[in-house]
Amino acid sequence: MKTIPAATVQQFHKPHPCDRCYQSRFCLPTALPREQLGRMREIVHSTMQVEKGECLFRSGAAMDKVYAVHVGSFKSVVHSPDGRHQILGFHVPGELMGLENLVAQRYAIDVVALEESEACEVNIRDLELAARDVSTLQHQLHCLIGNRLARAQQNQFNLGSAHAEERLARFLLDLSQRFKARGLSSWQFTLHMSREEMASYLGLTMETVSRLLSRFHRDGLINLSVRELQITDREGLAALIAPLEP
Repeated sequence: MKTIPAATVQQFHKPHPCDRCYQSRFCLPTALPREQLGRMREIVHSTMQVEKGECLFRSGAAMDKVYAVHVGSFKSVVHSPDGRHQILGFHVPGELMGLENLVAQRYAIDVVALEESEACEVNIRDLELAARDVSTLQHQLHCLIGNRLARAQQNQFNLGSAHAEERLARFLLDLSQRFKARGLSSWQFTLHMSREEMASYLGLTMETVSRLLSRFHRDGLINLSVRELQITDREGLAALIAPLEP
């Protein structure tokens, strides 16, 4: 992974990032009353452009900002002292990154662009001050952190209890639902992560992921050409997933 060279980072000041963001309803502005939308100019300072494979921030660095995906997609990665790594998540437009270690004020993960992407810088100090003044923004932050915890619990269940085909089916349907919520196609999209990256996230081998994708394609559940995926039988994919206990 590469550190972002200065030449590849661009800051956009006019128009303001929130003014040109079609995903703002999934980000922090959704919590603000119309008369308070001007506060976003105090919270979101600029938009960073990140090339594919470049690191937006690294584990251990001082944490003074969180980031919202503006365009593109990212992966979050944790490393062990002996050199192993695990992908913890993939992030699509409107999602916040860097919330994992607010208390320690140090980033706990690396976040890397999966494609040419943009991320909005959100100054933590300004965000905290705004949240004190605007109760709906404070509530939105609590919801974002709560949703992140719920997703982590679901991932833990998948890694510990779900069969390989169930893990992959749930992953594809989850991506589909997240795209749908953003007004994007829920049945046709690009998998910007590699088979190896999917395997790391799902706790499987790359060979298993490749074999299952081929089987899903053969069984008519999906059409897959390199990284272009179509979900052709949503009910069939869903049938592979065991229902969770209430």
